[in-house]
Amino acid sequence: MSDEAEETEETPTCSSCLHWQIRRPGEGWCARRAPVALTSESVAHWPQTHSAQSCGEHVLATAGVELVYCADCRFWRRPANGFEPTDREDKLAWWWEDAGYCHRQAPVPSSEPGPRTFWPTTHATDRCAEGVLELSPAREDG
Repeated sequence: MSDEAEETEETPTCSSCLHWQIRRPGEGWCARRAPVALTSESVAHWPQTHSAQSCGEHVLATAGVELVYCADCRFWRRPANGFEPTDREDKLAWWWEDAGYCHRQAPVPSSEPGPRTFWPTTHATDRCAEGVLELSPAREDG
């Protein structure tokens, strides 16, 4: 019998995780969590990780589960009149054409009285592990 432990499962790393979306070799972002409501308008940015990193919420990409695209999610709302942002942040004009708000997370209490809540903006092709498939046609904010 050998003293070396034989690996029977793939080592859990970001590169083998369902939640990880590669952007360039060795780098990508984790889409495990939906963006949270904020006190200022903002575009959602998922945390960047390296392919060899990992966490305790790893799910093998081959597990037969699929992430829900924002456009198909029951928590995603697209403004009826679209977006005309004053500050496009780091997004180009084409990105805003298919942008909407992620309403997945409820606002959290704050130490400041009466903060206004803004839901983060995401693109129709973004996706996360907390999305839920919409069963009826997409709704729009009026």
